[in-house]
Amino acid sequence: MTQTSKPPRIVIVGAGTAGLNLATRLSHKFGRHGKAEITLVDENLSHMWKPSLHEFAAGTKGFDEEISLLEHSHRNDYSFRLGRFTGIDREKKLVHLQAVNDPANRPLAPKRALPYDILVLAIGSRSNDFGTPGVAENCMMLDTPAQAKRLQAELLNLFLRFQTGALCTRDDKLELTIIGAGATGVELAAELREAAGQFARNGIHKVRRPDAVTIRVLEAAPRVLGALPENISMKVERHLRELHIDVHCGAKVARIEPGSVHLADGTEFTSNLTVWAAGVRAPEVIGQLEGFETGSLGRLKVRPTLQTLADDQIYALGDCADCPWPAKETSLPPRAQVATQQAEFMERQIAAQLAGKPLKPFSYADHGSLVAISNEGAVGSLMGKAIGTITIEGWLARRAYRSLHFLHRKSVLGTWRATLSSLIGGASKRIRPKLKLH
Repeated sequence: MTQTSKPPRIVIVGAGTAGLNLATRLSHKFGRHGKAEITLVDENLSHMWKPSLHEFAAGTKGFDEEISLLEHSHRNDYSFRLGRFTGIDREKKLVHLQAVNDPANRPLAPKRALPYDILVLAIGSRSNDFGTPGVAENCMMLDTPAQAKRLQAELLNLFLRFQTGALCTRDDKLELTIIGAGATGVELAAELREAAGQFARNGIHKVRRPDAVTIRVLEAAPRVLGALPENISMKVERHLRELHIDVHCGAKVARIEPGSVHLADGTEFTSNLTVWAAGVRAPEVIGQLEGFETGSLGRLKVRPTLQTLADDQIYALGDCADCPWPAKETSLPPRAQVATQQAEFMERQIAAQLAGKPLKPFSYADHGSLVAISNEGAVGSLMGKAIGTITIEGWLARRAYRSLHFLHRKSVLGTWRATLSSLIGGASKRIRPKLKLH
């Protein structure tokens, strides 16, 4: 009697844009047919599309658009494990997970280890404070769904205290400061201006005055969106100023104190709420992995095949991977577009590995960039072989921006569910408040 071999165990760590997309694809291709055991690991119980975190944080997008990882895993026939990634035992092929506790410090998931045959690390990125004093203690971040929820709650409470008089502010004003004018900082600033307007129309009467809420963006570089073409940067800055957002470029932050931001040139800004969005780097755990080589932004160095330099059975993709970009003679940037393309590629790559076929190098196609700067506006560039590079803005750019979110939801929910969710979401916006007020 012959013994049937067990299906290979594929463990994906991280349920962000890349990880959830890949888990969905592999479960459909292999998991449902018993050709592999797919396990997705994350320290959160839900998924939010990271480029939309600023909308969740401002309260202009409801948390009902979260995707439950427990429900998604059940519907797509893969296993979900709640846990915080802490390390790898390559000799025993084990992924180590730290215990996860609830807000009352009661255990939700114990410390444990999961066996794997193929491991994919897709643990994303975290804010980079560049060693600036006071950031950890006095700034909000916007890297995870949990941080988006916390920022939304803090914002609501701040406006409530301002309305009731519980918050004593200078000149009876609210001052909101965002440090960093990359895509996250710029989009959050515009979304906060939209949120302030919605607060004024939903019972927070004190912010009806045009000068009641100051929103400022501080950027150390000479211009906003330094990674994008200069013409887009100039258009975005113009739109921000039209939204009455103060933009300060060449403003290097020296330290953050409770209620204030201090620049290197001695300038001091009062701030009731400060958000740090000045840059990203790989999570600290990446640098603690024994035997692995790190590159730019502390990310795991990978070959063009997305295999890590240390181990052929361990891949990395998305924001945590330092993947070569031969066309630019540099590394690929930490962007959702990269993560999505790598997830699609990894489905084929793992299929080739399981079939014993040669692996192929990843090739990135840059389709341009889009930045949302108001409820109905955006600015960006689209790139393609047929159209070259074109700059778009306004209504058309905003529709293109929203289509990216729809395409992501389609990849993880399926066409029917994503379409139905979009239709229901559009209809519900007509009957519910445009701002989350609880």
